[in-house]
Amino acid sequence: MRRLWLRLSLLGRFSLLSLLVVLALGTVVAVVLHQRIERRALLDAERTGMALSHVASRSVLHPSDLDAPVTGLRRVELDVRLADALRRSGALRVKLFNRSNVHVYSDDHAIIGRDGGPKTLTALQRGKVFSHVAHGVVDNGRGVRALEVYIPIELVRKQRGPDGVLEIYLPYEAVASDIADDTRTLVGLLAAGLLVLWLSLFNIVRRASRRLRRQALHDDLTGLANRARLRDHGAHMLEDGRRENHTAALLLVDLDRFKEINDTLGHDQGDALLCEAADRLRDVLRHDDLLARLGGDEFAILLPRLPHRGAAAELATRVRAALERPYALAGVTVEVEASIGIALYPEDGDDVAELLRRADVAMYDAKHNRSGIEAYDRARDPHSPERLALLAELRRAVEADELVLHFQPKVALPSGAVSGVEALVRWQHPQHGLMPPGEFLPLAERTGLITDLTRWVLDAALRQARAWLDDGLDLPIAVNLTAANVLDVSMPDVVAEMLERHGVPGDRLICEISENTILADPRRTAASLQRLRAMGVGLALDDFGAGQSSMAYLKDLPLDELKIDRSFVASMGGDASDAAIVRATIDLGRHLGLRVVAEGVETGDVYADLAGLRCDVVQGYLVSRPLPAGDLRAWLGSRRQADPATAL
Repeated sequence: MRRLWLRLSLLGRFSLLSLLVVLALGTVVAVVLHQRIERRALLDAERTGMALSHVASRSVLHPSDLDAPVTGLRRVELDVRLADALRRSGALRVKLFNRSNVHVYSDDHAIIGRDGGPKTLTALQRGKVFSHVAHGVVDNGRGVRALEVYIPIELVRKQRGPDGVLEIYLPYEAVASDIADDTRTLVGLLAAGLLVLWLSLFNIVRRASRRLRRQALHDDLTGLANRARLRDHGAHMLEDGRRENHTAALLLVDLDRFKEINDTLGHDQGDALLCEAADRLRDVLRHDDLLARLGGDEFAILLPRLPHRGAAAELATRVRAALERPYALAGVTVEVEASIGIALYPEDGDDVAELLRRADVAMYDAKHNRSGIEAYDRARDPHSPERLALLAELRRAVEADELVLHFQPKVALPSGAVSGVEALVRWQHPQHGLMPPGEFLPLAERTGLITDLTRWVLDAALRQARAWLDDGLDLPIAVNLTAANVLDVSMPDVVAEMLERHGVPGDRLICEISENTILADPRRTAASLQRLRAMGVGLALDDFGAGQSSMAYLKDLPLDELKIDRSFVASMGGDASDAAIVRATIDLGRHLGLRVVAEGVETGDVYADLAGLRCDVVQGYLVSRPLPAGDLRAWLGSRRQADPATAL
C-alpha cells in the first residue's frame, strides 16, 4: 500500500485524499441532516402528544385512576372516552402509568398492572416530555414503526412532580416517508454541491500541478526540458535503448562568445539569442531526441537511438552548423560558435549523470583545442583515476620544484637580434621523464591548480631574469596567463611582490593572454591588465586570429604586443587566405601602435615573407626550439660568434 501511495503523483494523491475527505464530509453532513429531520418529526410528535394528553387528562382522567390499575366499568369508560378519542386523533396505542411506574390503564388490557419500563421512569423523574422511534407498537417489537411519546401529567395540582405518565404511540410511516424524501433531497443537493466543489478544486489543482510540473521539468525561457527532466526522462530513454540494444549518445553544447553578446547588447537580446538557438536545435534534431537547456548558454542533447557511433558526430556537425548561422539581434548581426562534447552510451557512462560529466570533459577539450567538436577521451579526463593520480603528482611537483622552465627566443626583424624569450614550463617527472605542457597544463586549468602553477612559473621566470641581469644579460621574459590567473584579483599584487623581491624592473616582464581569456570576463580582465600595466609590465595578446576577440578589445585594452597565431603563420607560404590574414594583422597592429610577433616560423621562406611584410618579431623552430636556461646561454654565445650584430 505504501509503495502504491509513493508511486502516485501529487495530483493523484490530492484526488484520492480530497475524494475521501469529501465523502467523509458528505456522510457526516447527511447523517446530521437525517438526525435533525428525525428530531424535528419527534418534536412535532411531542407537541401533538402533549395536545392530545392535555385534552384527555382534563376531560377524561381522574386522580383516582392513578391509584391502582383500573377495572370493570371504569376501564370500559376509558376505552371509549380515552382510547377511542386518541385513536380518532391518529394515535395507535395508549398507556397510562402512575407514580409507581405501574400500568394503570392500556388499550391492551393484558398489560394493565404490569410495571413500566425505564423510559416511563425517566419521564416521571425528569418531569419532561421526550420521545423516540419505536420499532413496533407492541412490547415484543412487532408491528409498524411508531413515534413513542412519554408525556408527564399532573392531576393533583398541589403535588410536586408529575402524577403519572401518558404514553402515546403516533404513526411514523408517513413521517418516515417525509423524512426519507427530505433526506434524499438534501443529500442529493449536498452530494451535487460537494461534487461541484471537488471537481472545481480538482481542476484548479490539476492545472496548478501541470504548471508546477512543467516549471519543475522545463526551462522557463526556452520551454525546453531542464536538467531534472533530462535526468529522469533520459534514464527511461536509456533503459529503453538498453532493452532494444541501441547505441545512444549525449551531446553537451556550449555557445562561445555568448557572455560577450549578453554584456554588450543586454540580457533581453541574450535571451532572444538563446530562444532562437533553441528553435534551431529543435529543427535539427529527430522527434525522439531529448533537448534540454542546463542553464546559461549550455544545452544537452540525448540521442537515444543511433544507427552507429559515427551518427553522433554527424549530428553534432549539423548542430554546430545550425548554431553558427548569423543572428539578428537589436538591428545587429552577430555570430557565435559552438563547442560540443560527445559521450557515448554505454562505453562512456551508463547513466545520464555520468554521460553529462564526461560530455563536459569532451566539451572543454573542444574549447581548449578550438576544434569545435570532441568525443570523450578517458586519457584526457581530469576525473579519471589515472588523471586524478597525475593531478596529485603535479600538485606535489609544484611544491617540490620538479617543474622546469625552457625559454624560446624571439628575434626582431629585419636585424635578427634577440629581443626576448618566452618562458614555457616542463615537468621533470621522476618516472615519465620530461613531460611537455600539453600533457599536464589542461589538467591544471580544469582543476584550479593552474593558479599555483602560474605563480611558480612567474617566480621561476623572474628569478632567472634576475640571474641574467646579474650576468649582464638583459632579456625580457614573456609568461602566459590563463583566464583563472587574470580574473584572480590578487594576481597583480602577487606580480608586484615578485618583481620587488627579485629586483626585476616591470618592463622586463611580458604577460601574454589569449583572446578566450579576455572573453571570460572583459571588464575584470581590463581592470587586472590596467593594474599590471601601471607597474610597467608589458601585455601581449596571444594567438590572435584563432579565437573570437572583438576589435574593440585591441583598442580598449592596454596592450603592447599582438601575436599572430601559429596556424596562420605556418601555412602562409602555401595558402593565400592565411597569407592575407597575416598581412592584415600586421597592418592592423602597426596602425594601432602594437608590436607584432609571428609565432610558428619554421621555414626560411616564411621568415623572408614576414620580413618583407615588416613584421616586428618572429618566434619558432627556425630560430630555436625552447631551451633550458643553460642551453640558451650557450645558444646566445654561438649566435654572437656567428654574427655579433644579432646576438642581442
